[in-house]
Amino acid sequence: MAQLWTPRIEGLDAQYKAATVGDGGQALDQFHRLPGPGLWWRRRQPRILTGHLGRSLGSAGAVGADPDTV
Repeated sequence: MAQLWTPRIEGLDAQYKAATVGDGGQALDQFHRLPGPGLWWRRRQPRILTGHLGRSLGSAGAVGADPDTV
């Protein structure tokens, strides 16, 4: 079963990484602190900051990409 899912999960991980940027604890930790280095996917923010979430992350110091250049 793992042989069937591994390529698909790797592909989804790659898509998620392409759509997000590593936060490094800068902005996201101000809202939700995570223990330890695990849960890497919870330490990433959207690459393009829009709407309420984008404004909140931006006010906490997050830097997003310009939607016109992505």
